[in-house]
Amino acid sequence: MNSKSTIDGQYLVLMAACFYGLNPFFAQLLFKDGLGAEMVSLYRFILPAMFFMFFLRTPRVNLAEAARCLALGVFSGISIFGYFHALETIPAATAILIYYSYPVFSVLIGWLVFHRAPSQNALVSAALVGIAASLTIRPEALPAGSLWAVAGCFLAPLAVATQVQYLTKPRQKIPTGNRMAWITIGHVLVLLPIAIWVAPVQLMPASTNGMLAVLGIALLAAAIPQVLFMMGAPRSCADKNALTGSVELVVALLTGAILLGDHLDRLELTAMVLIVLALFIKQVKGQPVTEPVLGNRQQGS
Repeated sequence: MNSKSTIDGQYLVLMAACFYGLNPFFAQLLFKDGLGAEMVSLYRFILPAMFFMFFLRTPRVNLAEAARCLALGVFSGISIFGYFHALETIPAATAILIYYSYPVFSVLIGWLVFHRAPSQNALVSAALVGIAASLTIRPEALPAGSLWAVAGCFLAPLAVATQVQYLTKPRQKIPTGNRMAWITIGHVLVLLPIAIWVAPVQLMPASTNGMLAVLGIALLAAAIPQVLFMMGAPRSCADKNALTGSVELVVALLTGAILLGDHLDRLELTAMVLIVLALFIKQVKGQPVTEPVLGNRQQGS
């Protein structure tokens, strides 16, 4: 993979991150319009699914990869419901910071599951993101009985980290539209039953702004960034993709402050600075963290 292709891939992932960062903004608009987490989660994926269903047809040789994509979608669907439920239940900044701790989980999952030893720079960057996320997670500010909401919110960074690691280097190459179709259908397969089970009182937005927010969360915050990420991720490496994606946090907090009037305190501003610093740490492939080999060290001495 040449350097130009890697840079192009990073730009696509960066653009995807900026769009993904709009999710909390649109979700909070829909909460204010009367919708619950189950309907917000469903609307985010059911509209893109109606488009991507035309790409579901899969040759038999690609069925195994399609099944893996479907499994990723199901896991992500469960996690996104947990995230939106947390946004509705606990302070938004806390839920957002938990979600955007996924670069830390990406390094761990890449190391433990995909056997991709991280470089020292990747560990430092992930540590900075982890510190940034921890700054605004304040147990004393959580409402009573919110433990399950917090636990469910942590599913989101686990799912995102797993997707980043797998989609950066999938086991089998298939067309982007086909891959997106199966992942999106996986979301709907789990979110539609959740919505039916919860039996929400309000099924549709109550205002024009709510209808626009549905289109925004489905297109600007789901379909478009997913296409950009699918195109960009395989051209870069997992560490770069995860850390570039953490710019979502900055976009999420800034849109909340500018467009919704959310207050950003000193710790949240510090968290954004730490994430920007993490983005500027160069991620170098081929420098994994390893223990020195005794024989080699003696030979070199």
